Amino acid sequence: MKKAVKDIRKEITPLVQSEDERNKTLIKKLEDELKDFFTQIKKRDFYKYQGVAVANEALEKINVELKAFTEKIDYYGTNAVKFGSPDSINASIKQLEAIQTEVENMKILWEHIDLCLGKFESYMKSKWVETNPFDMEDECKKLMRSLKEMKVDKKQHAYNGILEDIKAWLIFLPLIGDLRDDAMRDRHWQKIKDKVQKDFSVDDKLLLKDVFELNLGKYKEDVEEITDQARQEAKMEKTLKKLDETWKDICFEFTKHKDTDIKLLKINEDDFDMLEENQVSVNAMFSSRYLSTFEEQCVYWQKSLAAISEVVQLLGEVQRSWSFLENLFIHSEEVKKELPKESERFVGIDQEAKAILKEGDKAQKALVFCTREDIYPRLEKIQDELTICQKALNEFMDSKRTAFPRFYFVSPDDLLDILSNGNNPKKIMCHMTKIF
Repeated sequence: MKKAVKDIRKEITPLVQSEDERNKTLIKKLEDELKDFFTQIKKRDFYKYQGVAVANEALEKINVELKAFTEKIDYYGTNAVKFGSPDSINASIKQLEAIQTEVENMKILWEHIDLCLGKFESYMKSKWVETNPFDMEDECKKLMRSLKEMKVDKKQHAYNGILEDIKAWLIFLPLIGDLRDDAMRDRHWQKIKDKVQKDFSVDDKLLLKDVFELNLGKYKEDVEEITDQARQEAKMEKTLKKLDETWKDICFEFTKHKDTDIKLLKINEDDFDMLEENQVSVNAMFSSRYLSTFEEQCVYWQKSLAAISEVVQLLGEVQRSWSFLENLFIHSEEVKKELPKESERFVGIDQEAKAILKEGDKAQKALVFCTREDIYPRLEKIQDELTICQKALNEFMDSKRTAFPRFYFVSPDDLLDILSNGNNPKKIMCHMTKIF
């Protein structure tokens, strides 16, 4: 029996070896087929950016082909085991796995492309007035991150096709964010229309698709320039509106002048500080390259705020000088006697000063009063006249000091008090300790 087995084994060994060689030849041929197949699949439609339907059809077709290769490998692998050379099929298995991995990665890529295109289509259908470009931009950034993490050939057409589409949206959406800014006015939209050479209405019927088709990416710098102008002009508009609202209500503060019906005028410190801040803000607008739209209003407020500042400061100086000199030129017989010409001059000053103060009391509001064209020149004239009177008074006091040097020990105010109350010893007694 053993001898019969040995004889049979010896008899079939050449046949087994022959079949083994034949199987190995078929496996080698399969390896070459798989190598060629791997090379040629790069030309398949799912590597081209021609649409999801075309790509899916190509992927389904290649899956059928891969199934056929799998069946061959199973068949040749089984034979290789039978003929005692199981490792001969390993190379083919690895090649097939590499192809399957590549195809699976391409399938994942096209699933992502389908997701992206679905998002873009939904964006296109959104109404302009309801568009939220910032959320859309965040979504696109996530889509871009997911795309770049994929293990596919980054040089292939399909990958670069969706990459460029996402990039286009990442350029487009920030522009939409700028255009959706509340600062955009009709004049800015007209500039956009002129630039793209298309007319459209910005209303609730406008879709994002309509704006996308304007190809704004081509005019990116121009759009950014126009939207920046809109924002800058909005700031100017807000500042000018605030000036209107603020200064229309700011009134003088009034203080009764001695025991008369005349009221001294001033604006409080907080309002004066605000006045200086407002002047800085308005002057800063003149350095803006977008001044032209509001130039007329800026010039108005520059002049008006300057007028308020100049009038308030000059008015304060005039009131102080007038109030001080009034005691001497109106109520001091000594000064009237010694300075008759200046005393007569001061009567006119007194009448004009009181007239201006009454006009200020009637106007109440600083803007209304200070921007009158006649107020500042009249105050300047009074100031000049007061300076003449003050000079004459100083010369008069110097003559008194020369006549009685002890008067050099007292201040000008005290000396004037002494001279104006020369006939009232009780009132000048308080100054005696300064003289002697």
